Amino acid sequence: MSSHVDSPAAHHAGSLTIFQGAALYIGAVLGTGVIALPSPAAEVAGPASLLALAALVVLSGPLAATFAALGARYPDAGGVSTYARRAFGPKAAAIVGWCFYFAVPAGAPAAAMFGGAYVAAVMGGGHTTVVVTAAALIATVSAANAFGVTVSGRMQLV
Repeated sequence: MSSHVDSPAAHHAGSLTIFQGAALYIGAVLGTGVIALPSPAAEVAGPASLLALAALVVLSGPLAATFAALGARYPDAGGVSTYARRAFGPKAAAIVGWCFYFAVPAGAPAAAMFGGAYVAAVMGGGHTTVVVTAAALIATVSAANAFGVTVSGRMQLV
């Protein structure tokens, strides 16, 4: 990962509305947990789990505002690694970049499987439904990403 983000390739190619940016943030930060945790939390805590979920959303507000401010101030494709570089230097940016590089591909299939499990539960399907749905989700998201952040932002609003 290059720590130099001032090249033309590092700057954004598309743009997002405030709603698309918020949806992408929610999907990235809260996404998998919001999909996977409500059912087990409800089993353990009952209706109080809704309070925990509401608290999660409210307490995420300052983090969302921070990322929105940083994104507006430093609008380039480096994202979190750009913020690390500006605050802590190129080594920190490289570490953050590599962490994202390895974490996101590992988490995406898990998130797709959670989505597939929800579809299977609603449709009464089994393991095949889970896997086929997960594969379709990954293919759809990959295609959207190939078209750029504007398309991904629009899809996130669905």
